[in-house]
Amino acid sequence: MYEIEHPLSDGTFATVKQVMERTGLSRIGAYRRLSTCIDENTGFSDADLVWIKSGHLKLERRLKDKWISEPVKIAWGTPINPEYLDGTVSGNTMTNRDDKVMDYNDRVALAKYRHDLREEWRASSDTILNRVKPHTWGQ
Repeated sequence: MYEIEHPLSDGTFATVKQVMERTGLSRIGAYRRLSTCIDENTGFSDADLVWIKSGHLKLERRLKDKWISEPVKIAWGTPINPEYLDGTVSGNTMTNRDDKVMDYNDRVALAKYRHDLREEWRASSDTILNRVKPHTWGQ
């Protein structure tokens, strides 16, 4: 695994050992960087991202921007795949409403989507108890 040459997007090759030495990553981190930092145009590891020092790589661009909720299918007035089935947990996995395993990006996007919906609901509702200033005793 150390000596396997991975092609980079600029036409050069890099091994896990070279990435470890130049970036300060562990063996697992170097291998993961070579296998996950893929350039969409070439299909090879992105040369600009592979050589960034440990701790300086920004991962924001890899996360989904927002969750896109699919429309609910309805048959005879009954929802077939309701939205609340997205994110169902069974054991150590989380599945969507079609029973497909959700990856990390999908789980993060779904959690942010639900958090935003909850905050919107809380801001528009007058019956939320903890929105009222709590009573201060003794004043």
